[in-house]
Amino acid sequence: MKKSKLVLPTYDAQLTELKIKPKHIKTKISYKLKLYDETLKQTVTKTLLLEGVIAIDFSMNFFDNPIGAEVCGFYEIFAEEEKKRLIEQNFLARREGFLYHGDYDYDEKEENDILNYRPSIEKVLKNIEQYHLYQQETTGGLYSFLTEKEYTLL
Repeated sequence: MKKSKLVLPTYDAQLTELKIKPKHIKTKISYKLKLYDETLKQTVTKTLLLEGVIAIDFSMNFFDNPIGAEVCGFYEIFAEEEKKRLIEQNFLARREGFLYHGDYDYDEKEENDILNYRPSIEKVLKNIEQYHLYQQETTGGLYSFLTEKEYTLL
């Protein structure tokens, strides 16, 4: 089985704006890309829209461009283990963040403690094949988005 596929060749484009609109399972992410259109022979701005976003990960080291991060390819990752890894990573990172400050009364044995509560995650994991994992490469790192819907380019 193929692990990933280039779904949008965004090489040499610039990420000029990134918006995250959190709203439970209706969370949306949009970002504007400034890129050269070979057909029109000019620079155009396109918006990439992701809807039904359930998990996000940013691994950025630097922004080396005055306008924004220079982007590379936009891929869909098909490997279910990568989708599951992102969900678990985010779940554990949230717990770690809460506990880092030491002011949360955590009970690791209490399944209803917010830091242990997994029903919504388990529901996603049971149907993981229905979700889309997208990865936007940039010169400084990666953006990863797990979504219920396929991306749209406007």
